[in-house]
Amino acid sequence: MDIPLCELDHTPQIFLDDPDDLPLYRQAPERFAGAIAPDSAACAEWARSLDPLPVGLVLECPPVPDEDECERPVTMDYIRRCKRAFRPLLHDDAAFYYLRGAQTFASLRAAVLALGDITGRTVIAEIAIEDDEGRMADGTDVRAAVGVLQRIGVTTVILTAHDPEAITEALDMAAPYARLSLGVCVHSAWLRAQTKLYNTELFLPAEHDDTARLLQAMEAHKGGEFVPRDHDDFILAPDGKNPHFIDPTIDISDEIECGPRLEEALIEAEDDAGALKIVLETEDDVIKLEEFRYMISRPVCLCAESAELLEQGLRVYPGLALYDGTWEQPEDVLHYLEQKYGLIRL
Repeated sequence: MDIPLCELDHTPQIFLDDPDDLPLYRQAPERFAGAIAPDSAACAEWARSLDPLPVGLVLECPPVPDEDECERPVTMDYIRRCKRAFRPLLHDDAAFYYLRGAQTFASLRAAVLALGDITGRTVIAEIAIEDDEGRMADGTDVRAAVGVLQRIGVTTVILTAHDPEAITEALDMAAPYARLSLGVCVHSAWLRAQTKLYNTELFLPAEHDDTARLLQAMEAHKGGEFVPRDHDDFILAPDGKNPHFIDPTIDISDEIECGPRLEEALIEAEDDAGALKIVLETEDDVIKLEEFRYMISRPVCLCAESAELLEQGLRVYPGLALYDGTWEQPEDVLHYLEQKYGLIRL
């Protein structure tokens, strides 16, 4: 499923998600980007009846368990839970998977990684904005979320919110940095009120609305605006919650070992360097990295002599890690880590 980056020189499209609205596709096929089926049976039926329209399948992210119910690292445990939840639902007719219902950004990222482990299909991710400052319920900045997701295989992000002002603010923040397609799940009334939407290519009807009303509102909507995606003179390197904008010459701290002084070392290093270099020597270090990630408010440079250990660190670190060549890894390994986890080579 290939959705072009928005230039607003084409008409935004809509996703079908209600069986009662399927006949609308035959009336105006050019207005539809795809259909999102609620289950495997509907996916198979819709794929046949709507061909050649891409039909995807909804996948609900599993609940996040209490940490005392999990094996450590907690992220690895949650990825395994996602795989168990998703595998029975995957379907050969699904052109893409629509991930929704994530309680935190870290769980959404883990669900994306789980899907990448078990299927190569296109992934669309839903992000719920909870305030008028572009943040998710766990405080994750929408720019950080988009920055991570677009480098780990997500092709499209759909934003939801409780009010139109929150949608406008989130799009305004994310649009200049997004290198994927942006969409919104909105009420048709918001479009009739000419809510400002930036770089919005895709629409999904909100709950208790319908596709026909949304299509009519899209026809009358004049609030779409294009923001250039030209911020390529720096690197977006989120820590998993907040965005960080850096250049390749960023000052990186001395090596920080994940030992008994990790907490103290992180505090000391934050005042002295733009990025924190964290060394992983054992699997216990990966657990330490995860436990103390709440203290990290700088970009992180991960290094490990073992490629396997480096990958473990990348799985649990919710942001985009930097790589500066310490303990040089083979080119094919680095390429894999870039594609899978968004590793940033300096």
